[in-house]
Amino acid sequence: MMDIEDLNSKAKKISNDLRELGTKKEKKFKEKNKLESNLNKLIKEANELKSKKSKLSKEISESKKNRDKYNKEVQIGLKELKKIRDQYLKSRKKNKNFDKLKKDLDALNFRIETESLSSKKEKELMKQINEIKKELEDTDKDTKTKYNKLRKDLKKIKKLSDKYHKDLQIKAKESSEIFERLTEISKEISSIKKEKNLTKVILNGLKDQINTLNTKLSSVLTEMSKIPGAAKNALTFTKPKDEKIKLKLGNKLDKDAILKLQKRLMRK
Repeated sequence: MMDIEDLNSKAKKISNDLRELGTKKEKKFKEKNKLESNLNKLIKEANELKSKKSKLSKEISESKKNRDKYNKEVQIGLKELKKIRDQYLKSRKKNKNFDKLKKDLDALNFRIETESLSSKKEKELMKQINEIKKELEDTDKDTKTKYNKLRKDLKKIKKLSDKYHKDLQIKAKESSEIFERLTEISKEISSIKKEKNLTKVILNGLKDQINTLNTKLSSVLTEMSKIPGAAKNALTFTKPKDEKIKLKLGNKLDKDAILKLQKRLMRK
């Protein structure tokens, strides 16, 4: 059986070990809380980015749909313009009347410029020229009107197509940047989770060590309680600020005093 001094020394050593383990436990606990705080921030950021990316994906899909729609209209319109132009040129080649009118017009202009005509004759020729010009203009008018209108409409449609294409590019770039950030966050979360799990393992190990030492300390204090004068010795090395630990007859420690001493030793 150990004497009071040996038990007293052992109790002091165990209490010192407990304080050291308690400090380590507190440090690890703070590390765990910090890791959890960082993890929650990253998870919150990831959820917000996922929501934003989902919204962007819908907008990108809509912009692409509109761009393709107007692109298709432009392509159809360009084909129609070419068709109108080709038909116009083809009809001119086939239209003998058109060529004849042009020749007549040129001939009349030549007569006015080169011949000495009376006022009356000149008026007659000018009237013929104007009539031919009108007939020539009427021949081209409908085709030109149709061609110019279609060309103007196509310019407006092309602007809309370009607008949606630009919008698509901006949103696609933003979506790509979000994806890159989500990839980074995923790696950070994975790293923090591993670190957090390791911290938990260390904390559990520290708790087990503390529980083991508490059991040993309780055993030592119980042994001390069986020795006369133990209370006095225990009070000497614990140095309580107030008289909460009451002594029984024979200077022995009761169960309540042992628990109080154990708690006081752990706080030292």
